[in-house]
Amino acid sequence: MKISGWGGLAALLALLAGFLGCGLPPAAAETPLTAAAAQATLDGWNPSYCKVAEFHGLYKADAAGGKQVAYVSLMNPGDKGQKITVYEATFQLLTQTDGKQQWFMTSLITHGSGFLTRRQGWDNVIIPVQEPKPAKK
Repeated sequence: MKISGWGGLAALLALLAGFLGCGLPPAAAETPLTAAAAQATLDGWNPSYCKVAEFHGLYKADAAGGKQVAYVSLMNPGDKGQKITVYEATFQLLTQTDGKQQWFMTSLITHGSGFLTRRQGWDNVIIPVQEPKPAKK
């Protein structure tokens, strides 16, 4: 039996789409990272040192959406003379051993760039993202 013409081409394309679709990783959109959750995580991970003064924005650093970067201005609440500094916080969607996906903050470094500028911060953290606590009534 020979399949030819448009029907054969459609069958071949459907078969290829099925095989290619099975090999794709699950979409990261199933577990979205919100700006409020990113800000709550930054405010809560080291409250004696780190307080968000201004949340500038959150963007997807890769096409799959499993890595997002937030730009924030942070201040030290205990140091009244310190100037506010812009930081780049990296969040990654990790899959745990049970298959559950969860967002983690994996680095927090200053955004400064240039020849004589030294980037400082934490590039080896694994902080689970916290949803913001509801406001008390």
